[in-house]
This record gives sequence, structure tokens and C-alpha cells, in this order.
Amino acid sequence: MKTIWIIDHYSSEPQYGGISRQYDFAKELSKRGYKTIILSSAYSHYTYKYLFNEEYTISKFAEHAYYVYLRTSEYTENAGIGRAKNMFSFKNAVIKHYRMIAEKLERPDVVVGCSVHPLAWPAAYKIARHYGVKFIAEVRDLWPEVFLLSGKKKPYDPMIIFWGLLERWAYRRSDKIIYSMLYGDKYICDKLGFPREKAVLIGQPLDCRRYELDAGNIQMIPEAIRGFIQASFFCVFTGYYMEYEGVYVMLRAAEMLQEEKLPIKFLFVGSGQEQAGMEKYVRENGLKNVMIWSRISKEAVPALLRKADICLAHCASKGRNESFKYGISKNKVNEYMYSKACVIYGREDENDPVAASGAGYVVEPFNSPQFAEKIKLVYGMTDKERAKFGECGCAYAVEHHRVDKLVDKLLKVYEI
Repeated sequence: MKTIWIIDHYSSEPQYGGISRQYDFAKELSKRGYKTIILSSAYSHYTYKYLFNEEYTISKFAEHAYYVYLRTSEYTENAGIGRAKNMFSFKNAVIKHYRMIAEKLERPDVVVGCSVHPLAWPAAYKIARHYGVKFIAEVRDLWPEVFLLSGKKKPYDPMIIFWGLLERWAYRRSDKIIYSMLYGDKYICDKLGFPREKAVLIGQPLDCRRYELDAGNIQMIPEAIRGFIQASFFCVFTGYYMEYEGVYVMLRAAEMLQEEKLPIKFLFVGSGQEQAGMEKYVRENGLKNVMIWSRISKEAVPALLRKADICLAHCASKGRNESFKYGISKNKVNEYMYSKACVIYGREDENDPVAASGAGYVVEPFNSPQFAEKIKLVYGMTDKERAKFGECGCAYAVEHHRVDKLVDKLLKVYEI
């Protein structure tokens, strides 16, 4: 049996609320007879709490699939020295424990280092060199380019220089580069100059079977939320409460529609640094049509999305039109599309799959009147007209993101 190691700091099993990309891949790989071992942090980036207190914890979640949660340093905000220390501590924990993990589970036949942050790459490369196997670099967030495009950093900032050197170092040494954003090749190949045959697009996976099972978990939706949305036309946002996610844009749209006395509700479910500010906005503007809730179990999200009429998303940096010009790697948008609700998405890319597939509307970022206008338009449609969005979105998600199709591509990349 071949063994795949995946180094992914922010991955976790769904019940812990982390990124489920590797979990979905591993379950499918396990079905096909591949042993998959995912090394991730025991400290949650989303709750700022430890999932486990031990130095390492092994969790078996499928016949041939395991998580190894490694204890790392803690932090309490998305940016700053605390998070930087946490990144380095994860890299160090992987290097410290990989021999022990190999003894307990199995040495790798291929090692995949997954970047949201690039420090997973040197850890994965060291393991691959030690065992004489392939090193695959996966990138889901283009560091340092994303900081330059958003205007948060200047080209000669020491952090930008460091991440840029590490990026090229990893891409040169990798056997293959996996990217998950739609236009990632324009950066990796066209801008950085790496050969096209080395870079492979593998988007975010959708485990349709797991989604359908979870879609029946209505009882897992908190009772207060069920009461708020009962017999209502409602829009839902799930995810991270950050400005670039458009949460205030959506709240302003809710305010506008309340002023028109339209019976449309807005539900926000998630976490992030803007939650207190959002709650203040709701209080100060007397929004009776809005509920803001903390994170709920990931297993409850499909049931919630299936009940929604509209799913809301947004991704843009204010005043920086090209901040996400290489595409966005958002699993929640695939789940929105598969939910069979209409999707309204604040994006600069008019050709985004949401619009191109007919799953909904792409509107100008930070434009509350456009959000309100499209929500009002969908509200005024017949059930049959609204159902067309869901049919188109679901068909696109199945065609392009179904996990078994993406694992077919993964195995060609691994060549094991």
C-alpha cells in the first residue's frame, strides 16, 4: 500500500471547523487503497483554542486515513508576531516528530506541503529528501503576491522578500506544483516563469455524499437560528467575519431592504475580528432583519445552506481592484453552489464561475446598493425562476469539484 503524507497547518476533521480539503481527499484516497497521513496544528486558527493539549494526537478517521495534530504555539489575532511564531512552531513540530510518525504509521511514498503559509514547504521537502521520495508543493494562497496586490505590503518589505525567496525555492525543488485558484497558472507560469507542465490546477473538493448526509442534520442547527429563519425568505453568509469578506456591505444592504419594509432576513454564521463591530452596527441601526451568530458545527452547515434562498459571498480589498486577479480558492462558494440556492458574490471577476454557470450574480465589491438590488430581484422571482440558479450551480459544482474527479487528477500528479 502506497502512503501519502500531507503537511497542512490549518486542516482538520469537519467537527473541529478547520479547512476540510485534505480530509475529503484523504477519505477518497482511503477508499482506493492509499494510506493518507495529514499533519496539522492542534491549535485552531478559527477559535483560537487548542483542539488537543498533548504534544501530538493521532486520529484515525477512515480505514486508511489519519490526522496527526501537533501542538504549536498559540495566538489571538490573525496578524502579528503571535501568528508568525505559530507558523514557525508548526514547521518545527513537523520536523521534530516526522520520524516518530513514520514509525507509528508508515513512511511516505510522496510528501505534499500545502501553503496557505509557505513554511509547510521546507518541512515537507526535508521529509521527502530524508526518505528519497517526491515533494509536491501545493499553493492555495499566493504569498507574498497577495500582500502586494492588496497594498498591505511594499515590494522591499523584508517579509515580502523572505516569502518570495521561499516561494521560488520551493517551486524549483518540487516535482509538481498544485494550485487551487482558477488563474494561478498566470502567476506561477507567466509571471514567475515555471513550466506549464509542472503546474496543475486542482480546485477545492466537494464530497457530495458527505454533503447530502449532513444536509439532513436540521436538528444540529441551533434552535435560535431555526426560530429566526422559520417560514422566512432569508440570505445566509457563512465564514470569516473580515472586511474583505464584505460583512458590512451586506449589513448595509440589509438596512436598505429593511427601510423598504421587505420581509427578507439576513443570517450571519461564523467568526472573526469584525464580529463585535457587526453586532454594534446591528444595534445602532436597529436592524430587526439580521441575526449574527458564532460558528456552528461544520456538519450543520449543509442543512442551513439547503434552507437558504440566497447565499452571500464577497472577496475584495478596498481600493485594490486586482487584489484577487489570479482567482480565489474558496470552498464555501462551491458549497453555496451545490446547496441549490442562488449565490450573490461581490467579486471583480465578471467571469467568475458563479456568473458563468448561471448559479447567481457577481456584483461590484463594496457596493451595497447592488447587493440589495440583486437580493430584491431574486426575492421577486417565482420559485421556478429561483430554482434555475440552484440547478445550474449544483451541476457546475458536480462537474468541476466532485472529490472523486479531483482525486483522479491528484493521483496523476503523485505518480505512485
